[in-house]
Amino acid sequence: MPSVENDPMNKMNPADLKLEGSKAYKRKDYATAVKLYSMAADRCPDDATLYSNRCLCWLKMGEGDQALMDAGVCKIRRPGWAKACYLEGSAQMLLRDYEKACDAFLDGLKLDPANVEIENSLREAVNCLKTSHAPQKL
Repeated sequence: MPSVENDPMNKMNPADLKLEGSKAYKRKDYATAVKLYSMAADRCPDDATLYSNRCLCWLKMGEGDQALMDAGVCKIRRPGWAKACYLEGSAQMLLRDYEKACDAFLDGLKLDPANVEIENSLREAVNCLKTSHAPQKL
């Protein structure tokens, strides 16, 4: 097994790691993309897009808690970014916390009122919230 020190990815700059992460994401190799975005984020911790991209990978992998953490980092690193709210809402949907998902999507819509994707996601979250609170039929 090759040692971590000899891994050629350790010599790559953050921009190249991000590019390779994007390539891995496009070919649906989300685990590799997470590794690449993580390495880039270690070197460029203030780049919110690295956490955003990694969050998308976590969402694709069904890892809601990890996605929620990265969405939170996005919101801290880049306050006022509607995409960070969208990612937070998407993570909450995955975790089936529809009320918090609605709140996050609503925050995103306040920041970007014309964003159809966030609007549609909010509508879906509201429907899920209604369904989850509906009385169960026997």
